[in-house]
Amino acid sequence: MPEERCDLNKRELVKEFILKHRYFTLEEVVKASGASTQVAKNYLQGLKQKKIIFSAGRGVYSSVAKEFRPTEKSRVIEIRQLLKKQFPYLDFLVWNTLCFQPYYHHQQTHNITFVEVESDAIRSVVDMISREYRFVVIEKASRVAPKNFDITRDPIVVRRLIKGSPYKGHMPTLEKMLVDLFVIKNKYVTMQDSDYWDLWRNIDKLFRVNIGRLISYARVRRYFRDMFSQLTYNVELSNITFGAYVKYAAKVTSKKDAHDKANS
Repeated sequence: MPEERCDLNKRELVKEFILKHRYFTLEEVVKASGASTQVAKNYLQGLKQKKIIFSAGRGVYSSVAKEFRPTEKSRVIEIRQLLKKQFPYLDFLVWNTLCFQPYYHHQQTHNITFVEVESDAIRSVVDMISREYRFVVIEKASRVAPKNFDITRDPIVVRRLIKGSPYKGHMPTLEKMLVDLFVIKNKYVTMQDSDYWDLWRNIDKLFRVNIGRLISYARVRRYFRDMFSQLTYNVELSNITFGAYVKYAAKVTSKKDAHDKANS
């Protein structure tokens, strides 16, 4: 009986902990509650099944239930339908920078529609889309836009679908879009830095971010260090609400440094 009461007390401590933290790890739960790793793990699994907590990727849990569901613009829907009809077996993504408009204060006058496809299909896709739309361009492998790039024309940018890109159906996940927006805000001058971080803060208040997915894709794009050093500063991450971001990012960085050192 005393042992059962002890387990109940520890479960209450776990529950209290997860209500105060938006993101957390098993290690943090064990430390906060005093429960054994196995007991804490079993309890967290039960909470996941009841949809009280959710996976945020690679050992990170979240108490945030809501997921981001972008409002798709008509151009995105139309291009997706064209591609599915003309290239039924092609892997591709279509999205538009306007999908984030409701989440930051600056009014976005112009926008970019991104179409991401396999490398050997880029030219065929550009030819097909160009029959229906104006200002279709192929993205160059550079951190700066071509001199003739003009965002005021609301261009369609066709680019290579990066291996490891997280997506569902033909739509990129929130994590992919947040990383890509970080990359393109300077390349295509889509928004000011302050607007980007304002967007991040508002998104994070409302929706669950898969931390593992975010970090993995940022590393694929080779923007992990730049993005996370700025993320921790601009979004003002704290141990109470965002501790798992910092701890998981630090863990990934240290492993990467060790791997690079071993292979140098």
